[in-house]
Amino acid sequence: MSYLMGIDLGSTNLKAIIYDPSGKAVASASRPTERFNPDESHPEWAVWRPEQIWAGVAESIQEAISQIDDPSAVRGVCVTGMGMDGLPIDENGEWLYPMISWHCPRTAPQHEWWMDNIGAERQFSISGTQLWVFCSALRLRWMRENEPEIYEKTHKWLLIEDFVNFMLCGAKATDYSMASTTLLFDQKRRTWSDELLEASGIDRSILCDPHPAGTVLGGVHAAASDATGLAVGTPIVLGGHDYCCGELPTGAFRPGVLLDVLGTWEMVVGSLETPTLTPKAMATGMFIDSHVAKDMCTHERPHILR
Repeated sequence: MSYLMGIDLGSTNLKAIIYDPSGKAVASASRPTERFNPDESHPEWAVWRPEQIWAGVAESIQEAISQIDDPSAVRGVCVTGMGMDGLPIDENGEWLYPMISWHCPRTAPQHEWWMDNIGAERQFSISGTQLWVFCSALRLRWMRENEPEIYEKTHKWLLIEDFVNFMLCGAKATDYSMASTTLLFDQKRRTWSDELLEASGIDRSILCDPHPAGTVLGGVHAAASDATGLAVGTPIVLGGHDYCCGELPTGAFRPGVLLDVLGTWEMVVGSLETPTLTPKAMATGMFIDSHVAKDMCTHERPHILR
């Protein structure tokens, strides 16, 4: 018997689920996602600690793996989860700062700067992204302005899924759907926007190269095998943003099919082949992201439930 594993990085739980070829879940485990407020002078600041994220993921994988007879029967692993939150690593792969959570309001000044200097309409016309205070690029500007030594040491900025993939196989990469959450992605060209990078002053070299979901990143290395119980060499396959991945089994990646996602957020999501990057679409509060489905875009209306 062969299996596939999915890892879901949620704001509440970190989950590992093993599926048989028919899509039936045969094993699963989870650990809580722990949010921290480490700065007494800023009690409202919230972060995810990378050591807790990785430990929770590794323990979940271990427990799920223990429920099947042969770890090498897992033929591939794919990571999905929340967007926008990420962390800097240095050239040696050491993390330099915790992941600033989407719950954290510290980037309000950077949000104001972005509105004044780039603007909501220009932003949407390139990236399809609404300007929210916790978008990834605002954390990068916050880091440059408030922790310049860390910014200078940053070799790569890894979004949370990219971080787990890096810990599993050493790859530094992102997919189109996750890149879409940063404010810096060009939806028409499906690459980083030179215009937005120049306007924001963010260094292109610290961003991971974007690839289509489904790209094989590499195999589980020895240290990750020891931590998780996965067999050395198990393929790690690039996933994407959680709700985009949720559109695949429901069929909502097909035009005309809508999906209502309920959780920490509610999103009504549909898919089209061409991004609708118009002022009229922006005025509805819509977000437009590149999909994990080939050559498709998602069009979604999100709002937070809790």
